[in-house]
Amino acid sequence: MTLRTPKRTGRIGMLGFALLALLASGGCMNDGGKNDPLPVKSHGQAENLVRGLIDSLANEYDLKVDDKTVNKEFFRCIGEKGESADDGRFNLDYAVRASLPEAEHGNAIRAMRKRLEADGYKVSGYREDRSKKPWALMDAEGGKDDVSVTVQSSAPPTRLTFIVTTRCYLPAGTKQEQVSAPAADAIPVTPKDPRLALMGPTGPAYPDNPFG
Repeated sequence: MTLRTPKRTGRIGMLGFALLALLASGGCMNDGGKNDPLPVKSHGQAENLVRGLIDSLANEYDLKVDDKTVNKEFFRCIGEKGESADDGRFNLDYAVRASLPEAEHGNAIRAMRKRLEADGYKVSGYREDRSKKPWALMDAEGGKDDVSVTVQSSAPPTRLTFIVTTRCYLPAGTKQEQVSAPAADAIPVTPKDPRLALMGPTGPAYPDNPFG
């Protein structure tokens, strides 16, 4: 049977189309994007994505990261207004260091910046300033995987630290839960920053920067 679209659609017809669209979207009106479909990845896939990015950045300056310095944490996704769900959705924070003489940090970060910008990342923070600690620093975000990237000098001064934070992922085979705004007294939990574990004691050399 062939369905034909009528040439003229009255008010009732338009309302019908709107109702069908609403049903097709799961019956949800505009919720600010909090229930948009999440990308699906396992913990292992998320870690492979992040590590692949870090290794490729390190290769821009012929560096190899030290696996013994890896600090990673999977944590529960929390929305901008404290929304949460019980469907296993998660973010990944991953940090690792590479050895590099301090005098070369600026050159290395410049090479990595060029690579990230070519890949569509937006550099949101950058400096090479010997009067500040860390003196070499770059923050970027976006790219095809929509992640946040930081590369910076760290203590001891012969190290560069790479930090990547992913977007929210839904585990494979899991049905995405629809979320609503949290109760007024709900307090989102702030995940532990992996840089704290990597940098170690800062001491008096870095009085203004808890990350070294």
